[in-house]
Amino acid sequence: MLKITRIDTKIEQRLILEGRLTKPWLADLRSHWEESRHAHPERKFVVDFRGVVRIDSAGEGELALMRTEGARFLASGIRMKHLVKDLETEAQQKSHSRGRTVGHYMSTEEAEK
Repeated sequence: MLKITRIDTKIEQRLILEGRLTKPWLADLRSHWEESRHAHPERKFVVDFRGVVRIDSAGEGELALMRTEGARFLASGIRMKHLVKDLETEAQQKSHSRGRTVGHYMSTEEAEK
């Protein structure tokens, strides 16, 4: 199961994910992502997956897509932070080939400032 909480402020939109980021729940995540992105494209978009306990390859693919579309991530734990760094590297490589700029990873400490 995946719980998705959406928080909108004047400067950012945030999706807080808790549970399993796996194929059965990706359509719901995609729906929230599209709706949020189109509602206020001028705002920063943050995906907080510090509460995610499992990610399958389909979930990683969805995060990669969100990353290339400008999402920033909040992660905790060694595996999740490593995943975010991999996604960041991949997005930077794609953005250089397209000439686009993408968001970046925020550590838990940076996000709380």
